[in-house]
Amino acid sequence: MTQCEICGAEIKGGRAGLCIKIGSSELRVCKSCARHGTVVETAETEAERRGGGGSGGGRDKKQQTAVVGAGKRAEAERRQDSRLYEKMEHDLDAEAELAEDYGQRIKKAREKAGLKQAAFAQKINEKQSLLRKIEREEVLPSEAVRRKIERSLNISLSE
Repeated sequence: MTQCEICGAEIKGGRAGLCIKIGSSELRVCKSCARHGTVVETAETEAERRGGGGSGGGRDKKQQTAVVGAGKRAEAERRQDSRLYEKMEHDLDAEAELAEDYGQRIKKAREKAGLKQAAFAQKINEKQSLLRKIEREEVLPSEAVRRKIERSLNISLSE
């Protein structure tokens, strides 16, 4: 009997497990660990390829289902990755809209309103140290903090 190369469980039955691909590595695994990669071939099809024997059409119904299921999971993961990248690009676009002199704009508007940093930070429910770093342009304000600042001071931090 062979062992699963992921969990170490003995692979029972006439078949020696499934061969999956994770990255550039091919692993011999049990059915429960097959979900971690893309099924490349089963032990049965490998034996047929080597020995030329075996019966009929290669994979049985369960093995074909495993391959289709792995393909659907891979497609879903690709869509999810695509959405993640779109969100990251959107976040980058939002940061790109921030004016270069955003810190000076905030400080000027805050002083014009007659507020000290500590009082303004308390008003928008943020830490004074964060506000200080934003005014010095050491950090970029998150979208939520940016909205609070713009609303409180009635200014725009966009270019």
